[in-house]
Amino acid sequence: MEDICPDKDGGILKQLLKHGSGPVVPPGSLVRIHFNGYLEYADEPFDSTRLQGRELRFRLGNGEVIDGQDVAVSTMRKGEVSRFLVKPEYAYLSMGVPPRIPPNATVLFEIELLHFVEQAGLDDYFSMTEEEKRNVAFSDIKKLYHSITKEAKHLFQEDRIRQAFPKYKKACSLLENRHIKDEAEEKEQQELLVRVYLNMALCCVKQSHSGRAISYTRKCLDIDKENAKALYLQGKALHQQGEFERAKDFLKRAQRKKPKDRDVNAELIKVEENMAKCRIMEKDMCKKMFANPRGQTAKEKEAEDTKIEKARSRSIDVTPEFRQLVMEKLQAFREDEDLMEIPMPSFQFSVGEIDCIMETAESLDLEAKVRGEGNRAQIRVMKKHPEAVH
Repeated sequence: MEDICPDKDGGILKQLLKHGSGPVVPPGSLVRIHFNGYLEYADEPFDSTRLQGRELRFRLGNGEVIDGQDVAVSTMRKGEVSRFLVKPEYAYLSMGVPPRIPPNATVLFEIELLHFVEQAGLDDYFSMTEEEKRNVAFSDIKKLYHSITKEAKHLFQEDRIRQAFPKYKKACSLLENRHIKDEAEEKEQQELLVRVYLNMALCCVKQSHSGRAISYTRKCLDIDKENAKALYLQGKALHQQGEFERAKDFLKRAQRKKPKDRDVNAELIKVEENMAKCRIMEKDMCKKMFANPRGQTAKEKEAEDTKIEKARSRSIDVTPEFRQLVMEKLQAFREDEDLMEIPMPSFQFSVGEIDCIMETAESLDLEAKVRGEGNRAQIRVMKKHPEAVH
């Protein structure tokens, strides 16, 4: 085994088990590792991230782990697996960690370096004054941007969307607050902003925060008005809100840019299916509310229409058929993963029928609100949002 201790006193010995790739992890990097820790000559680990089903994340040189692990990881490359024999002065000292680790214990770590993100300069930048930030070269700003977005990407790929979003937001603030010096710098800034806006919008769509997603796609489209991905995400967010016609318009624009894009084409099909479902639902409800007996004369029809109009404003009675239909439609909406909202024109309903929709929505753990006035009035039934993205 190789002595890797800075003092070359044999306190930390290394045996390479599997070669890694790329450079040795730089000082100050954020690292992700898996490890098993053993007492010398023991078969069962006293600690194991693999058995616990979670990685260990820490920053090198920040005192977050024992010295032996810090030094060990600082010698590794991405994907490398190595074994380290660590003497007590670089491990748990004379105290140990009773009852698992006795005093003065020599320990063995088997470590895999999964990933690292170089962090040099990041904290320094965010602690600078505004004047000092203006003097930072744009090339250094780009390095910080790529460092943050690289970490965000890995979190996103692990489906840790709520942790990825603030990273993207931090990268975005680097660029938005940058004082541009020339046209070349501005062009690079705009290109990077488009990328980060799209990633932020995607995080919001994944978390069903459609309003925020629309805000970020608009910022992107302000820079690149025909960006196919921004058009697609705008359409998807509008679809979540039940804005089917507008969603279809944006998705059609995205389709013209990328006619063979599977995601765009699949989303268009879903929008058209949901538009058809809503038309059928409205038609069914209107039939049950306003169906007239056959053979009416014009005069009888006029009298019946007047009667219905008066009933709309005061009726509190709802037929069993209407209640059943509302329950069926709202249950189907709740189970539809693509929709977050569904609109219904409330001016067509009586007071009792509106109450029925509101009560049924509440019983299914949905939210229902009446928006607008007169012929523009709508009941919008919405799924409750997961915990907000910050």
